[in-house]
Amino acid sequence: MLGLTLAAIGVVASSQRVIGWVLAAIVLAGLLHPLVERFDRVMPRAVALAAVVLLTIGFAAGVAYAVVDEVVQQMHQLQEALPSAAHDLERSESRFGEVARDIDLEARATAFVQELPERLRGGDVQDALRTAATRGVAFLATMVLTIFFLIYGPSLLSSAVGQLPEHRRPEAKRIGLSVYRRTWNYAAGSLAMSIAAGSLTYVCADLLDLPGKAALALWMALLDPIPLVGVALGALPVILLAGTTSSWQATVLVALVLAAWQVFEGLKLQLAVERDSLHIGPFVTVSVVMVAVVVYGIGGALVSLVLVVALAAMLDELAQS
Repeated sequence: MLGLTLAAIGVVASSQRVIGWVLAAIVLAGLLHPLVERFDRVMPRAVALAAVVLLTIGFAAGVAYAVVDEVVQQMHQLQEALPSAAHDLERSESRFGEVARDIDLEARATAFVQELPERLRGGDVQDALRTAATRGVAFLATMVLTIFFLIYGPSLLSSAVGQLPEHRRPEAKRIGLSVYRRTWNYAAGSLAMSIAAGSLTYVCADLLDLPGKAALALWMALLDPIPLVGVALGALPVILLAGTTSSWQATVLVALVLAAWQVFEGLKLQLAVERDSLHIGPFVTVSVVMVAVVVYGIGGALVSLVLVVALAAMLDELAQS
């Protein structure tokens, strides 16, 4: 038993990336399954599945393109503006101009913006291509597994229930359906709140003409599911940028708007989601998110949060049965 345990731990440690793909695919398939079922009522099953997959990929690609396009535009603007500002500062007669001339600010700024694309890529072209290939494989593997679970997931679950004694199967089906319903309601509600928070952030950034509006909105949407501190962490870059590029009145107004959203989400929307799903205390969710972020990043944290909700729903159903 000791040898088998050590072997199992070694396999899990070596397969951490693949296990992450499988868990992410399970979560995605679970979230998309009701949409496939709804499309299946008006079109063939294969067409419904293809439509849902294409819509999901299109939405993800659109968000990614918006973020990358804004980052590229801002980088080009920075590459033009920074050396020009350094040149003007060196030519000034103020004490800052003397310091700029002493440290050769224009040459340093020019060298910095020339190296900036490589730093953003995480290395030279070869490193960037290697990273892109790795992420492409992860994305492709996750999508293939998601399609697999959308097609064969119900059959796999039915086969698993079929291994139980016949007198236990109805109760197992009832518990499984209830766990899925409550988990889906929680995840879908949290996703809706994240999209709303990201949209609100985008509107605020657009009204203040802040750089990187799409990136700021995506950052808010990713952090919003974290209880208590998600909106605060997501709002921090917006407030800091507003403080450096806009008036203090506009900065205070944006901070108040996002703080009001935090209160509205916590006291109204979150309670509405929990009425249709279940309540999980902030200690559990924050602890899970903190550990998962360190182990597998923000994406792993979101997947772990859904899995914890499913586990809590299962334990609650078992306690009530």
